[in-house]
Amino acid sequence: MEATPDSLGPSVDVALLADAVQAVRGKLFILGGGWDTLWVRGFPARHPSLAIGLRLRVPVSWGRDTLKLSVELQDADGGSVLPHPLSHDIRLPAPHQHPPGTSDFGLIRSFTFNNLVFSSEWSYSFVISV
Repeated sequence: MEATPDSLGPSVDVALLADAVQAVRGKLFILGGGWDTLWVRGFPARHPSLAIGLRLRVPVSWGRDTLKLSVELQDADGGSVLPHPLSHDIRLPAPHQHPPGTSDFGLIRSFTFNNLVFSSEWSYSFVISV
């Protein structure tokens, strides 16, 4: 069977690291966005606040009424930096709420992380699970 966009599940369309992000009425309000390197004087380093802005694509035909979205920060060895992933349980609109012919729809979300401690100079990655 060939995979089509309708047969796949939700996916991350956009993910952006920023100083601050708010998700309001289908829009991402981003302050200081698009960076990928944190410059510090030494380690351990505490960063006061950073955020991730996300846009998800969800097929109308996916057939579920909720979606769980999680974000985890991992170090270079794959170990978790956070005590637990940050998660949102998202209630999805019913298929009949979309205009006829709509194959998928977007969801906007943001996650904010305060006072993160980076113990050493490594590559760190945010892992987004849908």
